[in-house]
Amino acid sequence: MTNRWRPLTRAEMDARVAQQLGNCTPDQQAAFAAQRVPFYTVPLHRLGNVEPVWVVAHLGEGRLYYEDVEEGFEVGVPGADGALPEGGCNQLELTHILHRLGYVGCNHA
Repeated sequence: MTNRWRPLTRAEMDARVAQQLGNCTPDQQAAFAAQRVPFYTVPLHRLGNVEPVWVVAHLGEGRLYYEDVEEGFEVGVPGADGALPEGGCNQLELTHILHRLGYVGCNHA
């Protein structure tokens, strides 16, 4: 029985972001909402190949994208060829990448 990888659909990407936004602070949610874009795919260099990833927001630091092979968010700046450079194979959740970028926020109970 082989468990084959398949790329996420747009509906699955919508569901993944919605679920992970629930784990973000209100400040992170607001920051994401202000920079969110309609999801689209761009090429990403990976191990000598070029594969698509989902861009979910345009940040000052670059494109916030979801890499569905590594199952995590990352930020990158497209090169001259329009493709994102090979990332660090991070498996960051949305709240973690936003925190890393300084969108710390705080939860007020």
